[in-house]
Amino acid sequence: MSEEISLLGVGDALIDRAAPKTIFAHVAEVLQAADITFTNCEQMYSDRLEHPVSRHPSHSDPANIEALEFAGFDALSLANNHTMDWGGDALVDTVSRLRERGFRTVGAGADIGAARAPAIVEAKGVKAGFLAHGSTGPEAYAAGAESPGYAPVHAWTEYETLDRQAATPKLIRSGAKPGELAAMADDIKALKELCHAVVVSFHWGIHFIPRVIPDYCYEMGRAAVDAGADLVLGTHPHILKGVETYKGKAIFYSTGNFSLELGPTHMADGNAVQALKRLHKLYGVRPDPEYPTYPMPPESKASIIVKASISRGGIERVGYIPVHINRNAEPEVVGQLDPCGQEVFDYLRSITESEELPCVFRWYGDEVVIDTSAGT
Repeated sequence: MSEEISLLGVGDALIDRAAPKTIFAHVAEVLQAADITFTNCEQMYSDRLEHPVSRHPSHSDPANIEALEFAGFDALSLANNHTMDWGGDALVDTVSRLRERGFRTVGAGADIGAARAPAIVEAKGVKAGFLAHGSTGPEAYAAGAESPGYAPVHAWTEYETLDRQAATPKLIRSGAKPGELAAMADDIKALKELCHAVVVSFHWGIHFIPRVIPDYCYEMGRAAVDAGADLVLGTHPHILKGVETYKGKAIFYSTGNFSLELGPTHMADGNAVQALKRLHKLYGVRPDPEYPTYPMPPESKASIIVKASISRGGIERVGYIPVHINRNAEPEVVGQLDPCGQEVFDYLRSITESEELPCVFRWYGDEVVIDTSAGT
């Protein structure tokens, strides 16, 4: 039997504080102990910020990179709806800065070839390959043949009226754009030939609304597994979503927030504040006033660290470590005997069952394991 390594994957990271490393004060020991760690970066790390593309771009001080180093991250996705907030120069600069510091970036780059290129991280002779795709950004954020951006798998949306009365909700249908979905599958198949396990990250789904998973996410996640992905990690919704076991593989439809805050820089930006207020009204979000830098839905206090054991034979076990986001927007590991730990367990199981997703969770000490044989 070949040696096993540990892979940890977490949700969205956006850091905005004077001492960046402190956001990981309660979880650094856990992250640093893993062989490979992965996160999605919700900000670009550049000082080329003269011409923001977005009206409310994410905070982007390059000093925040030291926090990612402190936590011990290895691979970083840059494929999200903030990839091009500051334009192409800032993205290219970000990729350069991160790679100079030893990070493997994936999902975005100077052109579509760079954006689709995988990152392969090796530990103890075991190779884990990473790909990342953006689904929620403007189509202009997608990379082109000679233009920077993210690797896209965008979706289409249609609305059907079922109850023909005034102001009634519509049935929403969505699906992946075929050409981009096919390109994703090709990339996964090629990467599968080069490593022992393939991890695919999607920035997708509906943010702020509990439980609901759009059709297109199911299509993309299952297509990724069909093409050879061993683990799918979803980001963007800012709250946990259900987990599906499909053909023996785990699809996490949202890993939630992990190290995400809207600190002094964001709060000083009038455009960002107004944009956030509009989103809160649209989605019915009522932030907890005791969380001043974390204006998120109450459900966003629950998060996870996805944990997988990988050998040369692929992923041997997968599950998660429960996490609670404290009042300073900092992630804290919580165990089985901690009320917050049981709340995370109960919540993730509830939102998985309510969407009728096949997945069985079991406590194993202070971690949770997933029975992947229970899926379709």
